[in-house]
Amino acid sequence: MNNKRNNIYIALIAVVIIGAVGCKKELKNESTAKPTSIPYIVESYLEPFYASGVGAGQVFTSLPDTLALIGDSIVGFEGGFGGVTGHDFKYVLKSDIADWPDTTSAGGYAVNVSEFNAGNFKVDVGTSVVLAAPIEAPASAGPTDISGTYLRAATGILVDVSKIFDGVYVIGNPGGGAVDAYPYLLYNYRSVGGTDSLAFPAQPNPCGGATKLVNPAAPAGLSIGEYDAGWPPAIASMSPLTLQWRIYEFTDTDPGNVHGGAALCQWGLGIRTLVKQ
Repeated sequence: MNNKRNNIYIALIAVVIIGAVGCKKELKNESTAKPTSIPYIVESYLEPFYASGVGAGQVFTSLPDTLALIGDSIVGFEGGFGGVTGHDFKYVLKSDIADWPDTTSAGGYAVNVSEFNAGNFKVDVGTSVVLAAPIEAPASAGPTDISGTYLRAATGILVDVSKIFDGVYVIGNPGGGAVDAYPYLLYNYRSVGGTDSLAFPAQPNPCGGATKLVNPAAPAGLSIGEYDAGWPPAIASMSPLTLQWRIYEFTDTDPGNVHGGAALCQWGLGIRTLVKQ
């Protein structure tokens, strides 16, 4: 009798062990990792930034009709074409842009489009836009047209300064460094003595803070307002035309914001010298 009872216990234990092994195997199969489908930009047809005057209506017309080609070789995009499944690639069009900047206000803006693949992962396509306003009376533009291509000899990098209005320019690489172009407004006013006088208000930078160009002799530790009042960027020479400044970065554009004496985004604190070519 006892032997029969023991045989039953042994049989039950064997069933439990076999069942546990089977369950463990089934759970392992269910937890097998699957590839994550992330969309990506195959090719962008956008320039690093676009510049125009306020109210000029050039922002829309300056952008290409096709902004980018995006791809995904796993789950694809609704209405896409080609690739493995027939829906793996898609063109992002200018007509897909939902939010446009207010073209009546000067400043820097971002123009973006987001597309989602069938797995609900997002890819962002966009560029930067800067809108400039003419210099307002009673001020007037400086006598010299400072637009052109400049060389920073320390790095060998060429920097473009583009004219939008008389005295109003766009510069995309104020530090002459190996960084992506980002648009800033640079002004040239006529001084009381009739000479050229540069100005560069603090402007948003690609890190979400603010960038300001100041005089090469400017100390650290002053506020944005103090730099505006007494430490403008300089024209170091008229022949050849030579622009010179330091780049100070701030957490935002508030005039009371004080420079902390350190680099925050893209630039070091050294003097930048750009010579027109």
